[in-house]
Amino acid sequence: MSKVKSGIILGIIVLLTAILAVLEFASFPIPGYKNGIKDYNSIGSTIGLGIDLKGGYAAVLTPKYSDSQQENIDELFDSAVDILRTRLDNKGYTEAIITIQGVGDDREIRIEIPEVEDADEILSIIGSSGKLSFEDESGVPYLEGEHIENCYAGYDQNGQPIVVLEFTAEGTKKFSQATQQLSGKTMYIKLGDDIISSPKVNEQITSASAQIEGIETYEQAETIAAVIKAGRLDFEFEIGSSNKISATLGENALPASVVAGGIGLLIIFALMIVFYRGMGIAASLALALYTVLFILLLALVPWVELTLPGIAGIILSIGMAVDANVIIFERIKEEFESGKTATNAIRTGFKRAFVTIFDSNITTVLASIVLWILCPGSIKGFAITLLLGIVLSMFTAIVVSRLLVNIMYNLSGGKASFLGLKKEVLFDEED
Repeated sequence: MSKVKSGIILGIIVLLTAILAVLEFASFPIPGYKNGIKDYNSIGSTIGLGIDLKGGYAAVLTPKYSDSQQENIDELFDSAVDILRTRLDNKGYTEAIITIQGVGDDREIRIEIPEVEDADEILSIIGSSGKLSFEDESGVPYLEGEHIENCYAGYDQNGQPIVVLEFTAEGTKKFSQATQQLSGKTMYIKLGDDIISSPKVNEQITSASAQIEGIETYEQAETIAAVIKAGRLDFEFEIGSSNKISATLGENALPASVVAGGIGLLIIFALMIVFYRGMGIAASLALALYTVLFILLLALVPWVELTLPGIAGIILSIGMAVDANVIIFERIKEEFESGKTATNAIRTGFKRAFVTIFDSNITTVLASIVLWILCPGSIKGFAITLLLGIVLSMFTAIVVSRLLVNIMYNLSGGKASFLGLKKEVLFDEED
């Protein structure tokens, strides 16, 4: 690769990194399409924030159960927490905190959810019993939620929001019988006590799926699907209290964390350059690109809600990215000291370091996947950010760093010393 080509590629990488950094951290006015000025909001501002960083919404659910359920009340409460957790996770509120407070007959369930824009929607998610039924006008049920195998929100051919239901084998049979008996009549699809759709049955339907129409917005379709998919609560709740809550760590926690992170990165850049010279410059550029790409990922992935544990996951993944570069550079230095040329040392160093980096990172990836699947709330947020960070760090350390190291070597005119490479000179004892 020539110096000119190396310089062009380096300029593109630096320019791309700088543009992304500005778009992610800066908000500024831009000319609108009409009269006046429209404000550009930074990409970083679109990242979801948890309760500890931004606050949210809290609701206390008071259970209503019969005397016959008293014997199994502990199991019923645990089941209710699991169902509510599934409902909120399906709707994207992965950082919600669900706890049982009180003892005995005074027990209640407290739910804290970050970044709530529509409180009524949240109440519809957590307050509904989730009992789905297909009934006639007399209230006779033909099939219920247990006959639903899958459920999700979507759009029909006209672009209107719908909820798609996929039946079990038994549900398909019951739905076919129901549409045969109600041909020419109205079927009422109810969720709890609310009628969510009342289509007219024109003919018998034998397919294994159906759709609920007449829903106003896609968000409402998602809510209905989340409640149906999570299952039915064993007892009903009434909303005892609900209110907004402020950030538990304070509103200045996130800006302070960003400043601290920036200072830490600058220190890392300085240390890498001091110890590895040209390779350290390459690592610093790769780490800067890694940081802006990571922030872009956090903004694009819909289920990310940043919390303090999430920030810890980011810091850990950055540390592993630096560690990967150190492993590579030390391997390159060993190969160069063994007598290889700088070009061969770079190629061999990256190749042999790959196995070590892959082995150390794959265990962390597997651990984060397990935490993501099995753990709720803030631990899930830690797992998501760690998983994204590790995968991205492997790309930047192995691919981007290698490209930048070769670019630095070419721009230096093939001087190994610029990369911090040198061979040890051994002297005889007579000398």
